[in-house]
Order: sequence, then structure tokens, then C-alpha cells
Amino acid sequence: MTLEPLITASPAIQFHVLAVVPAAIIGGIMLLGRKGTPAHRIVGRVWIVLMLIAALSSFFIHTIRMWSAFSPIHLLSVLTLFGAIAVVWSARRRDFTNHQRAVKSLYFGAIGIAGGFSFLPGRIMHEVVFGAAEASAATAAATVPVAASPAMQIVSAAPIWVWPLLIGLIALGVSRMRDRVMPLWRLMLLPAALTVSTFVTLLAGGLSVSGLAAVAIGLGLGLAVGWMTMRGVVTTRLAGNRVMVRGEVVSLIAILVIFASRFVKGALTGIAPDSLLAPGVAELFVAMPVFCAGVMAARALAQVGFNPLARKSRRLMLEAEC
Repeated sequence: MTLEPLITASPAIQFHVLAVVPAAIIGGIMLLGRKGTPAHRIVGRVWIVLMLIAALSSFFIHTIRMWSAFSPIHLLSVLTLFGAIAVVWSARRRDFTNHQRAVKSLYFGAIGIAGGFSFLPGRIMHEVVFGAAEASAATAAATVPVAASPAMQIVSAAPIWVWPLLIGLIALGVSRMRDRVMPLWRLMLLPAALTVSTFVTLLAGGLSVSGLAAVAIGLGLGLAVGWMTMRGVVTTRLAGNRVMVRGEVVSLIAILVIFASRFVKGALTGIAPDSLLAPGVAELFVAMPVFCAGVMAARALAQVGFNPLARKSRRLMLEAEC
């Protein structure tokens, strides 16, 4: 770990990092701590100010240029600003249910997604955390508005449809953070689509014996984790083969992990293909999306009454229409 790439970076990047790092820490503490206390409100105000500073400062960072001086990452900054407004608005209205959802979506979306992109090879935070082997190249990419590193070139060369797809996936994950009533077939639609697309992608790329083992391990762990997280959860069954589904953030996280794993694998294929030949690396990129698909499939199955890890059935049958 070295701070040299950050110290020699542009003031905009330094200012941005000084806001993001404490926002990530404070946000995690805020999500895990007690809600509604005076301390929570004070910490929340500090956190939202840091998030606004991080979003606004990102518009002065132009290490990736796709549309003039801007890139798809700046779209996340715009979403962050709207998310911050939603957090403040719901808090002032004392709509605590939507307030919690807005905070979670802002934290995992802005800190998780944008933060994940900042750790791609060739970017400054990658050099800060993982060493200084390419510190000079990363610093040049940060201070000179040219996509000099291979990572920048890969992001810039990504098909334009990738970024609307990412925004759509985020919106889909956020929509599942609210309570809703849906038919059983719709409940299973997203897990089934993710599972099928994941396996089609893996089969298209070819699987070795170790890859098949990674699929089995990832799927087994994913199903186990998904069913364990649904133990004791009450699922309300309604008339007409419908179900009341509680809002959750697991879907958003799973969607983002699947997207990020595919994107990072593609980046490594272009930047450092030899790294995928290291023991366990290729298998990790196989197991991660399968694990996430397994988690979502298990949770959906549990909501329709199939959970082999549940101690007892917690389904509640209601005859009345919702």
C-alpha cells in the first residue's frame, strides 16, 4: 500500500477521496447502529454532506472521457445527487420506511458501484491499495486527461449499451427494496433470468473440470446462504397465486456483483490475461455469479414455501384479496 499516487494526484481527486473514505466508514456505522437517536441524526447529516461533496467533486475528475469530458461514471454521480435528495426528503417527511431504503440504495449504489470501479487496475485507488508497481502511470492518467492506461481504454471502448444496462439493473435492484404484491411467476422471473443468463455465459466460454467444480461449490453455497437468510421470514400468500414480498437489498447486491464480476473479468482479459491463469482466479470469476444466482433462487423458492433449511413453515395463508 502506498499513498504516493494519491498525494501526487490532482486536487479534485484528493478532495473526492477525502469525502468518499469517511462517507464509506460513517455510512456503514450508521446502517449498523441504532436508528432515530440524536447521534444517528447528527451522523446522518454529516454523511449526506460528505456524499454530496463526493458527487459534486467527481464532476471535476476526467480520467475517463467518452462524451466530451464525461463518462458513464458521472451518470452515477447524477444518481447520487438524486439519491441524496430522496434521503433528505423522506427524513423531513418522517417517512422512515422509504428513508431507510433510500439510504441503503444510496450507500450500496454510490459507495459500492462507483467505489468498485475505482479499484480497477490502472486507477489510482488500485495503486494505493495494491502497490506502486504502476504508480507513475496511474498518476499520469489522473493528472493528464488522456485514457492512458489499459483499464481506461477498456472502459472507454465498452459498448454504449452497457451503461444504460447498468442503470437499468440498478433501478431493478432498487425497486425490489420496497414491499410489493406480485404473482408467483413474477417472483421467480428475475432469479430464473439471472440463473439462465449466468449459465449460458459460462457455457459459451467453456468450462474445465475445475470450472465445473467452481459452479457446484458456488451454487451449493448460494442456495445454502439464500435459504439460511430466509429462515423465520414470514411469507404472506394471497388469493390468486400472489404473494406479499418484503423489501430487501440482497437483490441489488447480487445484481451488482454479477455485473461487476463480468466487467472485471473482461477488463483483466484485456489488461492482464495472464492473471486469469493464476490458480483459483478463473474459478473465482465462475463461482461469484453462480453464488449470487443461487442466493436469489433460494430466497425466491423460500418465499413460495420451499426451504429445506427452515425449522418450520412460516407461511401465512390469507383468503382475502389484497
